[in-house]
Formats: sequence, C-alpha cells, structure tokens
Amino acid sequence: MRIVAIVAAATVIASIGAWTTAIPAAPIEEHPPTIGSLPPARPDTLAIAASAARLRSRDPFRIERRPAEIRYNPWEPVVASAPAPTPARPPLALAGLMGGPPWNALLEGVPGRETGVLLQLGDSAGGIRFVALHGDTVMLAGFDTTWSLTARRPWR
Repeated sequence: MRIVAIVAAATVIASIGAWTTAIPAAPIEEHPPTIGSLPPARPDTLAIAASAARLRSRDPFRIERRPAEIRYNPWEPVVASAPAPTPARPPLALAGLMGGPPWNALLEGVPGRETGVLLQLGDSAGGIRFVALHGDTVMLAGFDTTWSLTARRPWR
C-alpha cells in the first residue's frame, strides 16, 4: 500500500511539472508607433449635440414617437390615469343564411345600418367583413375582433 502511495505522489509531481513546462511562455511584443500616424481626430460636438436633440424630440423607443405624459420619477407616488375607453363592440346577430353556393349571411346590428345587411363571402359592411362559413356558423372580422355567430333558432 505504501508503494502505491509513493507511485501516486511521484505521478502527481511529474504531471504537474510536465504541465507547467509544456506550453512555453510567449513574449509580448510591443510595436513602436509608426512615424506617419496622425493623432485621433477631435469629435464634432455640434453634430453630436444636434443628433442628441433630434433623438430627444422624436423618442425613438416609444410606439407613439412622443414623450410620455407622466415624467418618470421613482421617488414620487404613482398616479394612475384611467385608460382610454375601448370602442364598444356592436351587438351582432346572424339572422339567417340564404341561397346556396355562394351562401349569403343576413346580419343584424351592423354599425351604421338600421336594418339587416346581406353579405356574401368576402364582403364587408360597417367595418365588419364576412370571412368564412362553416355549417351554420359564420366567421366575421373587424375592429380587432373576430366573431363566430350561429343563426338564431327561435323554435328552441
């Protein structure tokens, strides 16, 4: 057992010595400056100030491209303003389907129309577009909303 410990210690010492001498230290060469090089140019402070003013006026990192209404100050309490009311969605209803291929949809509650509107696939009225028809269900799109309407069934 003692011989194993001596051989292990000798192996560790030999590997450490081989590892430290395996990669020679490379000298760092310093290059003298060339005689014909010019000193760095001075920055154009007027152009930098004009660019900074243009960036401040446009606020490139805001979606609205204008300054925030509330100035950021972490030491003042936050005063939350009421969000802008979202436009009301019209109360749409599918009164029925008419015809055969191509199918027509009779819609009630279309904005700007007092009576029902008959639309074919792809038509639009009042900002609402007839997108698809699946069985007795009509898909409508408009005002950042998609409606899936099924025909009224008064007998049920």
